[in-house]
Order: sequence, then structure tokens, then C-alpha cells
Amino acid sequence: MIVTRSLNKSEPDLLLNNENETLKILDLEGTLMKEIKAVVPWTHDSLEAIDYYSYSTEGWEVYLGSEWIGSSEV
Repeated sequence: MIVTRSLNKSEPDLLLNNENETLKILDLEGTLMKEIKAVVPWTHDSLEAIDYYSYSTEGWEVYLGSEWIGSSEV
């Protein structure tokens, strides 16, 4: 699940200031499976539209630059 959107005022928007960072998809053991450079700034919708399981079928962790933004384990 990608968790960039804030659901209430007390949660941070994890996309803020990371819109142009490289997206990194890792397997659950921390092996880098795919990097996707931002051609245009990332949006919440564009991040949520990616099929992360196609890059790591057993589960995944996702980062924008160094910011953790989601996991199959959430």
C-alpha cells in the first residue's frame, strides 16, 4: 500500500518535496528491483497506479529518494 496521502491534518503528506525524486522498488529483503526516474513530478495518483507486484511478486518496499512511502506489508 502506498501511504503518501495524508488522511487527516496530523499526518504528513509524504509526497511533499519528493515529487521529483527517483522511485525505488525493493523486495522485502532490501534488494533493489526497479528504479524509475521522475520524468514529470510524481502525483499521489501516479504512484498508486503502479503495479508494484510486477517488480517484486513476494512483496515490496517503496521509496521516493530516501523517503519510505509504502509497502506490501502495510
